[in-house]
Amino acid sequence: LMYLVWKSYLPLSLCFIIFYMGLKIILLYN
Repeated sequence: LMYLVWKSYLPLSLCFIIFYMGLKIILLYN
């Protein structure tokens, strides 16, 4: 069960981190 949760959570957190970094970069250069 824990493995399945981790497998579904990891891509989501990765997408969130990429989105957050992109947002910070956009705010930095505006």
